[in-house]
Amino acid sequence: MVQNEEFKTVAASELRIPKEFTEYEDVVEAEVIVRLEQWKQHACGILSTLREQVRARGPIPLRDQAELVYYTAQFDGDGPWTLGHSREAAQEVLSLFDKPRVELLECVLRDFVKPIFASNPHPHINVDTGRKLPRTAGGPLGHLDYFEEQGWKSHPGLYNVLSWCLRHVDDRAVERLWHLFVPPIMTYLDDYKAPYKLQGVRLASQLLQRAPPELLRRTGMDVLLSATCLNFLHEQETPDLIRASVSAHLQLINVTTVVGSATRFDQLCSLLGESIIGNIWIYASREPEALEASVDCIPDVVGTLGIGSARYLKALIPQLVFPLLPAPENGASASYKLSSIRALRSVIQNCEPRIHKWRGAILEAILKCWVDIADGSVDSAETSALKNELRAACTTLAQACHDSAPQITAELQSIQSLDYHLFGPLLADLPGCKRIQYHVNGLTSPIERVNLALPGCA
Repeated sequence: MVQNEEFKTVAASELRIPKEFTEYEDVVEAEVIVRLEQWKQHACGILSTLREQVRARGPIPLRDQAELVYYTAQFDGDGPWTLGHSREAAQEVLSLFDKPRVELLECVLRDFVKPIFASNPHPHINVDTGRKLPRTAGGPLGHLDYFEEQGWKSHPGLYNVLSWCLRHVDDRAVERLWHLFVPPIMTYLDDYKAPYKLQGVRLASQLLQRAPPELLRRTGMDVLLSATCLNFLHEQETPDLIRASVSAHLQLINVTTVVGSATRFDQLCSLLGESIIGNIWIYASREPEALEASVDCIPDVVGTLGIGSARYLKALIPQLVFPLLPAPENGASASYKLSSIRALRSVIQNCEPRIHKWRGAILEAILKCWVDIADGSVDSAETSALKNELRAACTTLAQACHDSAPQITAELQSIQSLDYHLFGPLLADLPGCKRIQYHVNGLTSPIERVNLALPGCA
């Protein structure tokens, strides 16, 4: 049987991830790259050995369990230091702690994670209680000192360890471990680099799945976590950061506010009106991937806000229909068009009482997008999906406008009759649309036919 001291030596000395992996993509020295690749192979062998040793030994003391979890959990996730085989070996070791006791999680966080952040505490958090400080530690410029020394970034596997602990803590234990979870999570979340901020958002989202609403309010974390991470608009990680931040913000709003309350309404309006429309759509107008990511979030935001979204129709409709309109300056990808039409359907459904005023602009975008993709020779999976979404959008628009604009059926019927072969597959299944077909003399372009019919929709 392997002795405890031997296990400690192996884990501490052989599985400590070299800090060069923190900036792995920027490493250009050949000897460093070779050394790191050799380390990955060596670590994989060590983890395989540990797996066999743990299977063969008896009960492991708590402190040794915590050390084992800390070093192996660093490989339970993505990272340039991880190989497929090393991840599998680490997960097999961690499977022994599938339902860890709170004492084990506490030991991992207290003895291995907390000391890494001790030299650089977060200026807004009481590290002993996990509560929001009444004032910034170090004064108004305390955050400048806070960013000078960030020793925790020399431990690239920390995120995987925190993520593993959050996945395995139960709702009853989260309050006991609150002061150990919050400081490192807020350190990630408030970092000035987008990759760390993205990791912080993901950790915060995991925490919100476990944290009771009253605990968030009592410790002041609802205020700190509500600060969005939507200011990094020109980074490689921006699209992922937008999706994760909006999702986490919605999660926080749902947890900490009451349905139908003014507080919930104000926070949702701030998210949609200030963060997405007033920030992303203005300052990232030339970043199509960032715009697409923000549009992906619209159905969830608008679905939660409901009819309150109608106050933003003047911003929502033009932004969502633009990717659908064929134009030289519009190079929207098929995925972006899909995101836009799905978001548009959500807006139509949730703003039904006001949508009839916008039916002309919406219908124009749908029809011209249909004509554009119908002219294509290749019917890819994305094109088929887009056609299905356009059909669904027409149905949703007709249903939304049926009471407030009963002439919508006649308008759609008029459009269909311009060219049944072209518009029939789009509109024929709508209630009231008949298979009428006639030819308009002198018009050869489908777009011209659409423009002829659209004035009646204005």
